[in-house]
Amino acid sequence: MLRSMVTSLFASERITTTAPKAKEARRVAEKLITRAKKGHQAHKDGATGVALAHWREAGRYVRGTEVLRKLFDQLAPLYMERNGGYTRIIRLDHTRVGDNARMVMLELVDSEISKKPLIRGAAPAAPQADEKPAKGRRGKAKAEAEAAEDKPAREKKAKPAKSPKEKAAKPAKTKADTKSKDAGKKSKPKKAG
Repeated sequence: MLRSMVTSLFASERITTTAPKAKEARRVAEKLITRAKKGHQAHKDGATGVALAHWREAGRYVRGTEVLRKLFDQLAPLYMERNGGYTRIIRLDHTRVGDNARMVMLELVDSEISKKPLIRGAAPAAPQADEKPAKGRRGKAKAEAEAAEDKPAREKKAKPAKSPKEKAAKPAKTKADTKSKDAGKKSKPKKAG
């Protein structure tokens, strides 16, 4: 699970998860960024054996060569002057619906995504809390009427007419057909058990 979380963190530079998971993923991600910095520096200095060893050790956790390449080629040079603290945890205002777990956002510091403004306490795709669900028959009908006014009416697509071959292939059953089949059968009384 931690491997998948860390891979997602490096790929998208921001993930939403629960607080305990984020703290553990942060610990692993910080170590991997430090390893990538050392590998990147060794590659620049010409020590390809040391750089390869760092690449392989990071590859044990990071799934996918594209994400691993991003870690060594883009993220490591970004954090060369920083001595730790590559990630941050931002607490979100909402909790998970199923178990009421505290949700947080784990993101990389100084990346392009984290430079975009983020409203603290709001989830990236959280529904509006101002709107209350409609209660009862009248409330639902009113909500449907308002939704119908907002959305343009959809035109129903006409079904293509069936060809004569398709109509003849399967005749329609009528009530008279089913009654005549059932009329010849006698029902047996059920035994009391």
